Amino acid sequence: MAVAALANIEKTFGKRVLFDKLSLTIYPGERIGLIGDNGSGKTTLFRILSGAMIPDAGDVAVSRDTKLGYLTQDPVFDPGNSVIDEAELAFAELHRLSHRLRDLEHEMAGLEGEALERVLRLYQTAQHAFDLAGGYAWRHRLEATLLGVGLDRGTWEQSVTTLSGGQRSRLALARLLIAEPDLLLLDEPTNHLDLVAIEWLERYLLSFGGAVVLISHDRYLLDRLATRIVWLTQCRLKSYKGNYSSFVQQRELEELSQRRAFDQQQADIEKQSEFIRRFGAGQRSREAKGREKRLNRLLQSEELIQQVTDQRKIRLSLSTDQRAGDQVLDARELSKSYGEKVLWRGIGFHVTRGERAGIIGPNGSGKTTLLEVLLGERDADAGQIKWGANLRIGYYDQSLTDFDPDSTVIEEVWNGRDARQQEVRDVLATMLFRGEEVHKPVRLLSGGERARVRLAQLLLEKPNVLLLDEPTNHLDIASREALETALGQFPGTILCVSHDRYFLDKVIRRLLVLRPPDLMSFDGGYHDWAARESRQAAEAGRKAEESSLSRSKREPSLARASEKPSPRKDNPYLRPFGRLSTENLEREIHDTEVALAECQQDLTDPATYRDPGRSQSLNRDLQSLGTKLKQLEEEYFAREE
Repeated sequence: MAVAALANIEKTFGKRVLFDKLSLTIYPGERIGLIGDNGSGKTTLFRILSGAMIPDAGDVAVSRDTKLGYLTQDPVFDPGNSVIDEAELAFAELHRLSHRLRDLEHEMAGLEGEALERVLRLYQTAQHAFDLAGGYAWRHRLEATLLGVGLDRGTWEQSVTTLSGGQRSRLALARLLIAEPDLLLLDEPTNHLDLVAIEWLERYLLSFGGAVVLISHDRYLLDRLATRIVWLTQCRLKSYKGNYSSFVQQRELEELSQRRAFDQQQADIEKQSEFIRRFGAGQRSREAKGREKRLNRLLQSEELIQQVTDQRKIRLSLSTDQRAGDQVLDARELSKSYGEKVLWRGIGFHVTRGERAGIIGPNGSGKTTLLEVLLGERDADAGQIKWGANLRIGYYDQSLTDFDPDSTVIEEVWNGRDARQQEVRDVLATMLFRGEEVHKPVRLLSGGERARVRLAQLLLEKPNVLLLDEPTNHLDIASREALETALGQFPGTILCVSHDRYFLDKVIRRLLVLRPPDLMSFDGGYHDWAARESRQAAEAGRKAEESSLSRSKREPSLARASEKPSPRKDNPYLRPFGRLSTENLEREIHDTEVALAECQQDLTDPATYRDPGRSQSLNRDLQSLGTKLKQLEEEYFAREE
């Protein structure tokens, strides 16, 4: 049974047709990647599905029992709330039930007989709903989710008004995930997330039991998560089983088949047309007229095969007319701090001509700051930077704010650059700015259009060294692929900050990994780096296990539950019940379940509520036992894996 469905949806804006009899069915447990060009209507489709927008025609159906959660690109918060306040809003229903339970407890304290029995039944119903909604384990889920998306404890008491754009996006994502809806609609969920948070989100969604539809240009994410790709193209949806790589293969085969069928049909049409011309007035005129009728019916029917049209995408060819020296950059003993926060201390690296180096690291590690220091736009606290000879440096700033909002596109691109008007127009055409679009004011441009303006400027500047800060942000998949192809053919040097793992694998051959306050150099792309990290983690786990076994053999007393473990990292004894043997753990789970059942039974006894202190104490015990049981079960299941 479907959790949601769209049938024959139509939507227009002015003269522009956005959707034409568009249909989609979403089934339980699916993870659908929704892709399409920028401006094709993906976000509008989400708004229709969520009920925030009404289509011009068609039906929207969401299952009655389906709880829908929608992550927008522009989240709204109550300015009076802190981060933790906003996150707790996801537990509004739990809070309501908790207050309901307390109110019923107070009410029962003064009742007897049938009145007490009636309220007691209401209490039992509310208690059951409270347990189903997560009960007393909500705090653990809240904290784990906030930390997972990259909001550390130091931010939890901050006012939401002080958050950066990236922090606001992470808070909105956390608030949505905490609520655990049955259907998740995620619009660019990895925007503003660093690699660690993206990988955490992947693991979360892989284990998520509900249905997920995500709009994303992150091909690595789509490969890891998607069970189906839905492509919004030509006002309709096309569905493909599998992940993004599978979609690419299926689409290529589909287009190849369509081209062959189109060529065959066109050859047949030409053949029939030639027959009609030759015999239209002769002895075979009756046959010619019959063929003409059949041909006209074909030309007006859905059986007429359409020619495959290439996606509207940018065409990039980055070139340079100046050869750089062999030694491009030498950075030594660089340090940078903001107050007590140390970004990096004494780091250094060397870049030679033709290298393609990527800078990665967690949010807040100073990746953009490092580029700004290298460019001289910001001072380092210490260290030396030496650029080589014959360099022409081009810088792509991810903020895309260094534009005059009152300039037109052509004015912004042409300004200060030695080029003829026709050359500028040709470059803009490759960036999809044609005709009157070149006179569009910059202030009216979308993020993707601003990105294309900056790329057009780089084409005219012809740099031999590129410093790029998140260059794939704001670009759709087709534009990202065009950029990757251009950078792959670029004869110069590239130093690039990026969280786009697919891009890093396609373009980058060396990684500079920031782990404050240090930096390490790694030869290889992201896939190689991730494999190395996975191997090291597995090796560290194996050594820790061997060390634990060896220590247990040398000191058997440490394996007994009565002894205290040594304070070591990754030591299972540091977990709440890691010190227990499996047998003792099973016994403790049983005893806790019995105690929890007895506590719940006492709470159903009308006599309990004649003593408000007693009922409050039992509720505290119920909360404590619920938390303990959750921790015991987590420990038990961890040992089974």
